[in-house]
Amino acid sequence: MKEIYDVVVIGSGFGGAINACRLSQAGRSVCILERGKRWGRKDFPRTTGQVARSFWNYTDHGLLDYRTFNKIDVIQASGVGGGSLVYFNVHIRTPEEIFQNPRWPVGVKRDVLNPFYDKAKDMLEAVPLTPPLDLDMPNRTQAFLAAAKGAGKKAELTDICVYTGPEKVNRQGIVQDGCVYCGNCMLGCHVHAKNTLDLNYIPLAEQNGAEVFPLHLVEKIEPIEPVETNGYRVHFKHFDSEKRGEFELGAVVGRKVIISAGALGSTEILLRSRDLHRTLTRLSPALGTKFSGNGDFLLAGSFESNREVDPGHGPSITAIVDYSTDKNKIFIEDLGFPDPFLWYLESALPVPNRLKNLHLFVKKYLMRTLGLTNASGFTDGADKLFQGGVTPRFLPYLGMGTDAADGQMKLSGGNIDIKWNSRRSRQMFKEMERGLKELSDGIGGRYKTSLLWGWPLRKLLTAHPLGGSVMSDDREQGVVNE
Repeated sequence: MKEIYDVVVIGSGFGGAINACRLSQAGRSVCILERGKRWGRKDFPRTTGQVARSFWNYTDHGLLDYRTFNKIDVIQASGVGGGSLVYFNVHIRTPEEIFQNPRWPVGVKRDVLNPFYDKAKDMLEAVPLTPPLDLDMPNRTQAFLAAAKGAGKKAELTDICVYTGPEKVNRQGIVQDGCVYCGNCMLGCHVHAKNTLDLNYIPLAEQNGAEVFPLHLVEKIEPIEPVETNGYRVHFKHFDSEKRGEFELGAVVGRKVIISAGALGSTEILLRSRDLHRTLTRLSPALGTKFSGNGDFLLAGSFESNREVDPGHGPSITAIVDYSTDKNKIFIEDLGFPDPFLWYLESALPVPNRLKNLHLFVKKYLMRTLGLTNASGFTDGADKLFQGGVTPRFLPYLGMGTDAADGQMKLSGGNIDIKWNSRRSRQMFKEMERGLKELSDGIGGRYKTSLLWGWPLRKLLTAHPLGGSVMSDDREQGVVNE
């Protein structure tokens, strides 16, 4: 690592990777600091044991980072490529109506952003799902389309960043295989079918001279006066990849610093710098405000659907239906889970006649073994052991909508904490659940709300945390203006 760079980029997710790529192409010297490690295609967790050890902390540096707060949980990723490593691959443009909210800076509009949406879509190769030559449209996709039709709605295949063709070498010289419908998008793609940032923007940035430093967790940012010419010193912990939990302290200077560590990480770094270390005391008083879970509604679904769903088969999300109302934008998508999660769900939920079938199987097996019956074979009994599970006809949903964005992010013991209450957002969630129930009815299923949303928890899980360092034309209302 050099002592000084033109630009230090904190985080290698969508914000960091794209900025690093374009700045390096423009001839700037760029340093990317990433708290997670670099994941190879064969490194991702697959077994239940591997998944259990794959949550991020200061010693294990896992892929998944699950945070629990008051009334809301957040799931995000850790690694070179950021959230793209585990996201559900969807590429949707923010509806134009969203930018009509007066909270947005005047110059930020959909028509202004469209050319950049076009560039990102091309770079990420986002297109509706085209099944591989040897596979059909996933059962889950067909079930979701049928559910929408049954509810009197029209669902559409949505753009996803998943490659389904034969093996190829992509534009950055990386080998990609086509999607094999394994359903493990949330745990990282072992065939490189997901167009994650470590396959496009980041290697392109590196080809133009950018340097990536994994396992570097930023602690604070310190201005070097005069800032206009000297920039900022970024302090970090560099974790040892071989010795669990051990790290060295270090720092690097950036004439410019881009903080792109996600809603939680970026806000945490700025809050520490302002309130704990007192190095950025002039930051806006709005820092930490307007947290939003993006109206995410996860872990709900339809049980006992009238057709096979097989939720663990195919890309995580493939289709979308618009359930917007006069007051709220609401979108609902199909959602697939990796097999380890479905195995856990299957074992946790009661299945009718499971014990009875097991008893009959053992009885028949022992009778044949002891020669107490002349019947041969026991396939029928073995088959019954695997019948009646809840997941084959379980259609999971992901809902997203316009919540009140009124959460507060603060430091607690030097770490980020979120205070959020669903009260001002409940009408939107009621409208969303009405749509979820209609979809379940449309496929002859039984709607089940999120385990977290039910009493007594009444909390949510989001994969799309927003806010904390929001944009605004007014310093009192936002942290940045562009």
